[in-house]
Order: sequence, then structure tokens, then C-alpha cells
Amino acid sequence: MAWNEPGGGKNPWERRPGQGANLDEVLRNWQRKLSALFSGRRGGGAASGGSAPGWGPLFAVIALVVIAFSSLYQVDASEAAVIQRFGKFDRVAYAGLHVKLPWPIETRRIVPVQAYGSTQDQQTMLTKDANLVTIELGAQYLREDPVKYLFRVQNPEDTVLQVVEAAIREVVGQTTLAEVLAASSRLVVIDKTKELAQKTLDSYGAGIRITTVNLTNVNVPDAVRDAQQDSNKAVEDRGRRIAEAQTYRNDIVPKARGAGQAQILDAQAYKARIVAVAQGDASRFTQLLAAYERAPAVTRNRLYYETLEEVLGKSKKVIVDTRGNGQILYLPLDKLMEQGAAGVPALPRDSGAARPSSATGAASSTSDAQAADDLRLRGTR
Repeated sequence: MAWNEPGGGKNPWERRPGQGANLDEVLRNWQRKLSALFSGRRGGGAASGGSAPGWGPLFAVIALVVIAFSSLYQVDASEAAVIQRFGKFDRVAYAGLHVKLPWPIETRRIVPVQAYGSTQDQQTMLTKDANLVTIELGAQYLREDPVKYLFRVQNPEDTVLQVVEAAIREVVGQTTLAEVLAASSRLVVIDKTKELAQKTLDSYGAGIRITTVNLTNVNVPDAVRDAQQDSNKAVEDRGRRIAEAQTYRNDIVPKARGAGQAQILDAQAYKARIVAVAQGDASRFTQLLAAYERAPAVTRNRLYYETLEEVLGKSKKVIVDTRGNGQILYLPLDKLMEQGAAGVPALPRDSGAARPSSATGAASSTSDAQAADDLRLRGTR
């Protein structure tokens, strides 16, 4: 029969009891089931009547699985695991599979002991010759001791950066700007910085080894570049003037010392010569005195002749006795003058030439005996 058939009196949209439940009832049923799941029961509440088995064993299994996974751990070859028991250091575990007590009894901290750490910064510092220089530096390091790395230093990365900066400042402060900018001497700066930084970290007990220190960029700040160039030029001029003065000093001082030493040697030689002459004159006078005491007349004549010979030998006058002789004399005056200047009395070999004498009267008045005595005494000298 059709729904709109007269006389039926039925509403097709009206649900009959037992033919279905509305939406609110469905939601309430799901809430009761969830409540029963977490309370250890199932069914629709007290009307269900029967008790269900508890979920305790399931939770226990889940807890055991979670504990097993938290107790087993794997350490890579480039890492080290530091185990702490109730917050206190207990042991170090290296590569492999390990077991520990579950949290919160034991905890682990992984340290990459074979992985390189790096730090980098840019600083402006003062050199030995009072110049500003900007340096971009970088450092690489290894965490050799994981225990010291975790517990001896609070912030290892910042500590490494600060230590390297302090070291480079100290080294640059002992180095001139030219040495810092030069590539050859920059290697020396790097080595000194690395050595000083490592020494400082060792004193801290940081467990860190610095492997590399790099100066990636070294230049003079633009704000002070012109002023530093003028200052450096003045310093170079000063050094050049000092070098020139030292060169002049090195040249003149040895010459002055040599001249002084030569004068000293000349004075010593003059002293020795004068003393020797004086001693010879004194010895000669003593000998003449002894000879005079033995033969006064002979000694007196000998001294007279020697004195005339010495005086007239240096004279430029020629005395010629031409009395009673009508011959024409030829006197080589130039030769006589030269021989007289040389201190050798010259006598002409020509039989007709006149003989120069010391004194005209002295030669004629001297006897043959006195001449013989004179020759004898000269032979004894």
C-alpha cells in the first residue's frame, strides 16, 4: 500500500522502536566501551554483568619492550658514549653495541671524538710597531678526551675561540706589521699561535687538541691605512738614516784607529832612534875622552880634521892653490857640486889639475909624522 493511501494513518518518517538507534545513543555506546577498556571491563556498564580480563600484562610487556630499547644502544666508530649513573660519571663506551641501565638510572652523552670541530672569528689587533691589523682566523680541533671535554670546561667551543684569539693577539703583539703581512713569516705566526693556544687548553684540562690554525685574511683597516703608511715611511726614513750613520761610523772609526796606531808606532820608532843616537853619541864621546887622555895632541888634530872634512864637504866652494903654476886648470864644477852634495869629496885624477884642500895653510904646515899618526888613528876607528 502506498504511503499516501487514505485510511492508512501511518507516517513513513517515524522510526519504530527496535528498528534502529539515533546518533546520540551510538556516541554514548562508544563512550561506555572506551571507559570499559581503560577500567578493565567491557560491555555496556553494570547491566552487562560479566567481568573482563585486565590489561596489566599488556602494559607490562610494553614496559619491558621500552626498557629493552632504552638499555641497548649503538656507538659509532667516530663517537664515544659517556655514561652517567644518577648524574655521576661512570664509564666511557666506544664503538659497538652496549647495554646500560634504563633511564633515569643511567644516561648517556655522545661525544664525536673523531669529528673535527671548527671556530672562526675576525679581530682587529695591534702589532709590535704600533700598527693596526685586521685578521680573520679559524681553528680546527679534535675532542681527544670525552670526559674532560664534557666535565672540565663549561662551554668548550667558546673556550677554544677565546683561547685562540688571546694567543693570536699575544703573538701579533710581538710581531711587526711587515712580518704579519709577509707570507713567509706568517707561517711562524701561525705556529706560535697554535703552540700557545694548545698550551693554554692543556692547562685548562679541556681534552681538546688543536690541529690547524688558519689566517684566512690579513689586511690593514681602511680608516687608518693612510696614517699607517705615513708612519711606516717615517720609520723607514729613520732606519735608513741610522744605517747611513752606522756605515759612516764603520768607515771612519777604523781609519782613525789605524792613523792613531800609526802615529804611536812612529813615535815609538822615533824614540828608539833618538835614544840609540844619544847612546851612540855618548859612547863615542866616552871613547874620544879615553883617546884624548892617552894622546891629547893627536886626538885634537884628528877632531880638527874631521870637523873640517864634515863642514867643507857640504860647502859649495872650491879652493885652488895656483901659485907658481902657469897651467890652465879645468874644473868640472857641476860634477864637484854633485859629489859634494852626496858628501863624498872628489879629487881630480888629472895630474895637471889642482887638488881642492880644506885649508891652504893647514896642508903645508902639517908634518909627515902627524899625517902618519892621523892615518893610524883613522884605521883604528
